Parts: sequence; structure tokens; C-alpha cells
Amino acid sequence: MTDSIRKIVPLLVAILIGVVLIVSFFAIRLLAVPTEKDFSKKPFEITVPRGASLDVMAKMFADSGMVGSEWQFVWAARLTGLDRKLRAGKYTFFARNISPVDLVKALTVGGSFDVPVTFPEGLTVYEVARIASDSLKIPFKEFLKICFDRKFLDSLGIDAPSCEGYLFPETYSLPESLSAEELILRMYSHFNSVWNDNFDRRAHELGMDRNSAITLASIIEGEARVARERTIVSSVYNNRLRKKMLLQADPTVIYGLQCFERALTKADLDTSSSKYNTYRFPGLPPGPINSPGKGAIRAALWPDSTDYIYFVSNEDGTHWFTRTLDEHYNAIHAIRYRGERGPDPEIITSNRLNNN
Repeated sequence: MTDSIRKIVPLLVAILIGVVLIVSFFAIRLLAVPTEKDFSKKPFEITVPRGASLDVMAKMFADSGMVGSEWQFVWAARLTGLDRKLRAGKYTFFARNISPVDLVKALTVGGSFDVPVTFPEGLTVYEVARIASDSLKIPFKEFLKICFDRKFLDSLGIDAPSCEGYLFPETYSLPESLSAEELILRMYSHFNSVWNDNFDRRAHELGMDRNSAITLASIIEGEARVARERTIVSSVYNNRLRKKMLLQADPTVIYGLQCFERALTKADLDTSSSKYNTYRFPGLPPGPINSPGKGAIRAALWPDSTDYIYFVSNEDGTHWFTRTLDEHYNAIHAIRYRGERGPDPEIITSNRLNNN
């Protein structure tokens, strides 16, 4: 070995050692996790705006304390090749002890932005599933599968054939990345915030459990298009239940047949063997037929006191209430052939203003 080579070798070794130390330093800094543990106590939320550059993101996460410095974030993104794959959105971190590399990886999955989604009163689970599919890209069939999953229902304490009636109608602010199960749990949680102990006590007074009350409320929601008639429609069904008469509610038959796109026929009423056919089977159907709002739930629990047994549509959203079958047939004839409209209903005792 020549003298010149002997002189170069130590220099090369020194350079190699220096490179190793520098790489090790960067690796340690990029893979190290912050020592603070505050986030284990409270989730940390941060929104990365659309169009944010790598430098902007670096500053946001450095300022928040998620990374020690901006360069750690920038180099973690560039060295992993993820700098062009970072996505905007709303992110939630349940711990601060995450390395810069793991942080940038998390930002490639995509956060979410909350979007307002309205589920009106009276929707079936099928209609809720369609809105969820259109607004949140939640698979339609997946949503329904969970709604009818017996184990899932039992885990929530829902004593009904499905989640029908327990997905509370409301305008929700929801993240775009929400799953089917998360949406159902959120809507059911809201239902539980509306259904209170006072409702339980009142249902017990009427000889009903929660599912019976919600089932009756859903029928009222399906029949009463005008809010002021809810407690009167409720009185009719309560009178029928008390007299052990068939409810003969068209909305329940429609639900059982799933014939949402056509009108009912007499053959439907006479031949349908569905337990939702209240023209053939006594009492309430097995479960709710839609998502009733709080007004319909209150009406089911606090009906007006009347002696009405029948009602027929005035074809303007209101109804003509009657006490006997002859009066009922006369009302139908008067509406259809003479264009008449029923008189204002007579109420013995009103519960319309009940604020429970």
C-alpha cells in the first residue's frame, strides 16, 4: 500500500463515520416521538385546509407541538416520498407521542370535513341509507345490513326487527369519512338524548314499552301531515287499541310490502301476510315503520282525549274524523263526490300543548 493510500483511508473512514452520524441524527429525529403525553387526556383536533402547501402544514404541526420543528415534518414527508400525497381534512389525534414519519403517513389517509346532512322526519331506514350513500358515500347495502343485524341491535338494547324508528331525524354535521356503523351509532345516540325518563314513565302508564311507543309514534308520523292533528290521530289509534279493534293503518301495510312507489290496492290489504298488515293482524306491528320526530313521539304518549274511531284524508293534508262506520262512509262519499271538507275535530281534553 502506498503512502498516499495510507493517508486517504483515515480521511474516508472519518467521512463515513460523519455520514453515519448525520444520518443517524436525522433518523432519530424523524422517528423519535415527543415526550409530552397531554394528548392522552384529551384528543387533539387539527384541520388542514384545502390547498395547504407542505411548508404550511409543517408550520401548523410545529406550532401545535405535534413535531419539534418544521424541518422534521418537511424531511419526514420528502424522505418517505409522501410529500405529494398529503391530504387536507380534519384530523383527530388521541396521543401526541407520534413520530414525524408516522404523522405524515397518517396525513395520507385523508381527514374529513364536516358536512351538514339532513334526515327529515318520517324516513324509513331505506331512505336514510340512500341519503347516507348520496351525501357521505356510505355503501347502501352495508348500512342496511348493520341496521338489521340482530347482534348489533341487541348490543344497543333495541328490541325491534331493525334500527327503524331509532335513527333520530335531524340535521347533523358529519365527517365525510364516517362509516355506516358510526352514523347509526350517532343517530341512535341522539335518539337516546331525546327519549328521556319522563317518556319511559308515561309509556309505562299507558301499558307500553319503548318499542311500542316508538312504533305508534311512527304510525302517527306516517299519517299526520299537519302537526296540529298528531295528538288527534294518536287518540284514534289509542281508542282502537283500547277497544281491541284493528288499527287499519295504510302506512304499516305499505312498509310491510315495501311498495313505496305505488298506491295500495284492496288486494294488498286483503292478502298481505306481513305482520305489518294492520288490516289483518291486531295490535301494533312488530316495530316502527319510519323515524318519528319528537312531536310524533309526544303525541303517541300524550294523545288528545276524543271519541273518534275513524278518519279519512280531506286530500289537503288534513283529515275528517268520525265516530261511527256510517259517519266514516258518509265522509268518504262527501269528500270524493261532493268535494266537501270535514269539520274541525271536537276534542274532549287536549294534550296538544304538553311540553314533556
